[in-house]
Amino acid sequence: MKLFRKIDTTTGNFLEDVLFESHPFLMETVLVDVTDEEGTITQVEEFQPLLDAEGNPQLDPQYVEEAPPQGLYLPRYLNGVWVEGGTAPEPITSQPTVEDRLAMAEMAILDLMME
Repeated sequence: MKLFRKIDTTTGNFLEDVLFESHPFLMETVLVDVTDEEGTITQVEEFQPLLDAEGNPQLDPQYVEEAPPQGLYLPRYLNGVWVEGGTAPEPITSQPTVEDRLAMAEMAILDLMME
């Protein structure tokens, strides 16, 4: 099994890690004539790899073998390269509320009284 990264082919955004035996191919639906034992011909939908001009199966561009480098917050795969797709949000530093400050003051006074 090989680990592939599934990406959104429109935006390049990383979606998820997936496991496959080999790189997936683009598939197309083809109608195939099937003859049963009585000689009746019926058409059945069959999935076949989509072929390029030379007759080779086309690899599905939605799956990439290359891992994104460590440290990217929102990895994107664009033009064959992993790039940063966003910025990490700034940590929210909130000021203590009046109630929090009063509770801290009470604790400090109680600590001083206990010494």
